[in-house]
Amino acid sequence: MGAHEELWTLYQKESSVDVKKQIIRAMFTGGNAQRLIELAKTEQNPELRLLAVRNLGVMGAHQTSDALVEIYGTSKEPEIRKAVINSLFIQNNAEALVALARKESDPAMKKEIVGKLSVMHSKVATDYLIEILNGK
Repeated sequence: MGAHEELWTLYQKESSVDVKKQIIRAMFTGGNAQRLIELAKTEQNPELRLLAVRNLGVMGAHQTSDALVEIYGTSKEPEIRKAVINSLFIQNNAEALVALARKESDPAMKKEIVGKLSVMHSKVATDYLIEILNGK
């Protein structure tokens, strides 16, 4: 049925976290990437933001990868950043993960990204791993 605007209106009026989770799931099922991106960027409740980010990862790279990379760059929360890494991994988006790894200064996050790249079957991922091994 879609009902994108109706779901958005319900979400904004709702106070229950559990009901909001159900609405987020309905937005995902209906393919409403734009509202999920908005929630992933602006939702104050970390649990709901995390759910939105995880759902974006399953929606497909062509719709969501740029937004996920942006969320990674602006988020300070390790849980959200790890969820973005996992979402990009699910999308098999080695290009975005390599770009994040190149910019990442936190060793723990870089290790998380490299760990995902190490199990991907992608020339981009393999080339980056060889680059690391060669000390470049």
